[in-house]
Amino acid sequence: MLTNSPTNMINLDSLLDSLMLINDISTCYTSSNALEQLCESVLENACSLTGSKRGSVMIYDTATGELEIVASKGIASKPLENIKLKPGEGIAGRVFQTGESIVISDPQNHPDYTQFIGAPEQQEPFAAIPFKTRAKTYGVLNLHAANKDNILCEYNIKLLAVLTGRAAMTIENINLYRTLKTFNIEMVETLTRVIDAKDSYTHDHAGRARLKARRIAKALNMTTEEVEQIEYAALLHDIGKIGVRETVLLKPTRLTEQEYEEIKKHPIIGYQIISPVQFLSKVSKMVLYHQEWYNGKGYPYGIAGEQIPLGARIVSTIDAWDAMVSDRPYRKALNRDIAMDELKKGSGSQFDPKIVAVFLELAQNSWLDSEE
Repeated sequence: MLTNSPTNMINLDSLLDSLMLINDISTCYTSSNALEQLCESVLENACSLTGSKRGSVMIYDTATGELEIVASKGIASKPLENIKLKPGEGIAGRVFQTGESIVISDPQNHPDYTQFIGAPEQQEPFAAIPFKTRAKTYGVLNLHAANKDNILCEYNIKLLAVLTGRAAMTIENINLYRTLKTFNIEMVETLTRVIDAKDSYTHDHAGRARLKARRIAKALNMTTEEVEQIEYAALLHDIGKIGVRETVLLKPTRLTEQEYEEIKKHPIIGYQIISPVQFLSKVSKMVLYHQEWYNGKGYPYGIAGEQIPLGARIVSTIDAWDAMVSDRPYRKALNRDIAMDELKKGSGSQFDPKIVAVFLELAQNSWLDSEE
């Protein structure tokens, strides 16, 4: 039974502050460690609200079929990575399976409590609260208290359930975001395979460009979202070649002026193809401008310098490099050293000097060798 102890009720203002923090995380779950950040925040706030000095958050791993500790504080037991529970196993496993909170006033004498000999927490009152939405339970918050009045009153458990309930909705959103992200990248990769099928001489050009784009963007300390957008741009920058005749793309001799004008349309065609897709709206501008020159002598619009999106400037440099070091219908691949000299010559005219400098530094440090 849950006991009522109004003398130690959680301050509602503090709970609201905690919920606002979780809400902030829920709007920024694009990072790779968003789940860990969320769990750490929930645990820290739960401990702060209750005065608890130790606790943990266990999340169910669908791959292993077990609850695993994702965040912990003050736990003195054996290595936490070894603590795993099946649904229904131990107190946390029961809470996960039933979706109902459990409070244990004397853990060391409870048959379902997982014992850790000599650990201080086995002698402390213990509460387990589920991370639960209406449809699903995602994990369990475990809290230890110095005394029964600290966290074990019914009122406090209910308020903690509000905290974990909001966190569960955020976990659901994180999972949905990751699923959508996987779908998006698979769709983009499918489009690049269409490009490869159209132009066999540039096979996997987009894949190589993507790897380099990611490394350069990270070296420039761009955000996770910006890095992803530039990866998409690197994959899709030539999508407009779908609208160019194969006889022009695969011509083994120099292009006529008319044929070159047809090739020059591919950034606009690419933009028209992907701009209607909402999650590619920023990417479409990078595709549109990836043939612009830093000095304004590129195409399709002749814009220059900072007018050209940074992602487009990155893709431009990578695209030129890959073109130089790959076989083309009209010539063999250039030597790597010659290609590096050409990038240096084009720095400040065709290419952004800052991008060229980063590219060359990565190349000289063999950061790109395995990807060429």
